[in-house]
Amino acid sequence: MAVTTSVLFLAYNQRPLVREAVKSVLNQEGSPLEILLSDDASTDGTFDEMASLARDYRGPHHVVARRNEHNLGIGEHINTLVRESRGELLVVAAGDDISEPTRVQRLQQAWMQSDCTLDLIATPLTAMDENGTLRATIAVDDLAQWRSLDDWLARKPYVIGAAHAWTRRLFDRFGPLLPDIAYEDQILVFRAICAGKALTLPEPLVRYRSGGTSARQPSPSAADRLRRLGVQNRRHLAELQQLLSDAKHTPFLSRVQEALEPELAKQEYLRGLLESPNWGTLGRAALNPPRRVPLSWRWRKFWGVGSTRLRIGYGE
Repeated sequence: MAVTTSVLFLAYNQRPLVREAVKSVLNQEGSPLEILLSDDASTDGTFDEMASLARDYRGPHHVVARRNEHNLGIGEHINTLVRESRGELLVVAAGDDISEPTRVQRLQQAWMQSDCTLDLIATPLTAMDENGTLRATIAVDDLAQWRSLDDWLARKPYVIGAAHAWTRRLFDRFGPLLPDIAYEDQILVFRAICAGKALTLPEPLVRYRSGGTSARQPSPSAADRLRRLGVQNRRHLAELQQLLSDAKHTPFLSRVQEALEPELAKQEYLRGLLESPNWGTLGRAALNPPRRVPLSWRWRKFWGVGSTRLRIGYGE
């Protein structure tokens, strides 16, 4: 049985690093692959680098270089590539990481050995700094130990989506990701555990870069800290809403709702604080949380947001 596999390569403003990353997927060993090199409307020439490598490629794989007309963000970018790809096994690659030459071949072998029942395959990663120097292995949890929703509710596994492969079935059954999704890791693991099986291979197959264009830039001002908190809050809410939406496609909706309700209440309360246009509405948001939120947590967030806004008001 031939396995149809697509590599979904996602890049955004990573020109200094993207050539090496693209070459690592073009140099994959094994049967011919569909490789989609996709740029999320970069402004630094990232797409030009990718397109040049695609034009010059003469190997066995089918390579397409494409770009989004405007920046979509991670969630919608993934949705777009799932729609445009043809593979049943989908391997994700980031624009600043390096895939080992045997990565896809090893993932295909594991999938075939499971009679194609696995819905997600994870691996450890090798840490790599901004200069390409290899560091220690980054261990991730063994997903074979998460056999049911009970295991997921007891403890969410530690995973890194940059080393994942997953099946098209997860999108056929659960649908696309919400537009605000910035981290698909836990969502697709949740889908795989509910739908079928997931597995972690023992060997690292991705060199995972820290620093460089992936590094978080310092944001010392109060205004920047408040904006960052708002971004984190929107992303956290989107992940919780996605998990609840996905749970509707399983028999476990009520249990997932019960498990996620406390964190959802906290994030909705924080959203109310962050979106308050003035001190009056900020106070009302603090006094009227959307659901029961622990007083100590509520006060800590109210004080943090309020004091930051006070510093902004004084022109920090």
